[in-house]
Amino acid sequence: MTTTKFSVFTVLFLNLVFLVLSHSLHARTLTITIGEYPPYSGKSLAHQGLVPQILRKAFAKQNIQVKFVFMPWARSFKESEKINYDASAFWFCTDKRQQDYFCSTALYEETAVFFYNKNNPVPPWRSLPELDKYRIGATRGYSYTQEFWQLANTGFLDINVMTRDEQNLSMLLKGRIDLFPMGLLPATYLLEQNYPDKKHLLSYHTTPLMTGTLHLLFPKDKDGSIELLKTFNEGMQKIKASGEYQAILTQAQSTQAIHSP
Repeated sequence: MTTTKFSVFTVLFLNLVFLVLSHSLHARTLTITIGEYPPYSGKSLAHQGLVPQILRKAFAKQNIQVKFVFMPWARSFKESEKINYDASAFWFCTDKRQQDYFCSTALYEETAVFFYNKNNPVPPWRSLPELDKYRIGATRGYSYTQEFWQLANTGFLDINVMTRDEQNLSMLLKGRIDLFPMGLLPATYLLEQNYPDKKHLLSYHTTPLMTGTLHLLFPKDKDGSIELLKTFNEGMQKIKASGEYQAILTQAQSTQAIHSP
């Protein structure tokens, strides 16, 4: 009789422990810094954009919830350096960043090209030094390439840095800059949203300024980051295997309204 009571008690106790642990896992919420880059990310977008949707799905597979804190890109990175947040999305995994962060598996691939105004066409280019006589827009907090910023810092290239992509597109349409590098999908989205009657004025060169993959960054100095990295990567594998990842990408695709010459 005593043994039976002990067994029942043990089973009840183990069930209670399981429920507590399960609740703890489900209740865990991560905070991730992120910037506005529609349609990939945006506070007012459905699901807050393509990237937050991917991140939520992947973490949900691992019983983890996510809260995104939107702020300007430069500030987003600086805040992540203070390790007040669990991770920062979404960045190129440069050698410099790998000194302080663990980089997740790739979220998606981005190709940035130079846009120009058809009323002020810029000839096709092969190397950045060829663009020394043009005014080039850039958005604060973006990586672009090491060569791009080196030429900008030395004054070889005339780079005008703004806070938002919309500002640079507006300046390009008004002829205040000659070139602006941006991804095709986000550029098309912003032009459709903000300048639908003027989008036909812009075109782009097919030569890419850069092509690379974007990642979720986990601070190396924050406890638990390596475990979160492994957890997230496992979640990404699951949504790719289930087809959910591709479904998100397919849904986000839009018809390219800007065509190269």
